[in-house]
Amino acid sequence: MSDSLFRFHDLFAQLGLPNTPEAIASFLEQHRPLPNDVLLADAPFWSESQAEFIREKRLQDSPEWIQIIDQLSEALRQTSGVVNLSTPCRVLALSGSLRHTSYNTALAQAAQTLAPQGMAIEVATLHGIPLYDGDLESKEGIPAAVLALKEKILNADALLLVTPEYNNGVPGVFKNSIDWLSRTDSKAIFSGRITGLIGASMGGFGTVSSQAAWLPILKMLGVSLYSGGSLLVSRAQNSFDEQGKLQDENIQKMLTTYLQGFQTFVHASHMVRTQEKSN
Repeated sequence: MSDSLFRFHDLFAQLGLPNTPEAIASFLEQHRPLPNDVLLADAPFWSESQAEFIREKRLQDSPEWIQIIDQLSEALRQTSGVVNLSTPCRVLALSGSLRHTSYNTALAQAAQTLAPQGMAIEVATLHGIPLYDGDLESKEGIPAAVLALKEKILNADALLLVTPEYNNGVPGVFKNSIDWLSRTDSKAIFSGRITGLIGASMGGFGTVSSQAAWLPILKMLGVSLYSGGSLLVSRAQNSFDEQGKLQDENIQKMLTTYLQGFQTFVHASHMVRTQEKSN
């Protein structure tokens, strides 16, 4: 679909419906299959105003709307699942701590272990990335460790940031790495990148301040942030054993739930993007 035409999520907005990828996928799954002998505007799940909007755009012969209305009609008549969770989903879990016994690296590893069927999680750290220095960049170019991390992100379907909290904010070493990555090809790495955000802290409030501090950064980078769930592990020293294994059953359940929601978000996002590109 060209940029001059309305996109799928715009139609949902005009109909007064939630238009996130998750919401669109959920709507289609809930109301399909629509019988072939029922016109889209006559579907029983529309309100009077929604049905009237669809009829009006057809009577007006509005090409910018008719194409996407036809796409919605076709999607609602399909019988196979909209979101296929059996499709492989590759996630890069990036720990924001350098400490060998980091709770956040341990949390990333726990996510790797608890990943739902169809999701493969690779754990990465920030080791080897120097402090950003413009003179260093001009003289030697982008460090090898940054380029290696860039490739891992580009090869994944989604990015999961696993953040500590230092002094109520984002750890400097984590922000520094993101700054380096943005110097390589910020648009390719971050623009529209499906991203999740979780974290662990020894404090009593988990990483609530750190995760909040990440929001303007991630907005600036233009990522597609998953907001359908959250995970803030507090008193992390009580949740992991001496070998770094997550032993808190409640946190295990919360992490599993988060990953399942994140997986659905990844597949729903890909579904919507594929439909937009094909029209």
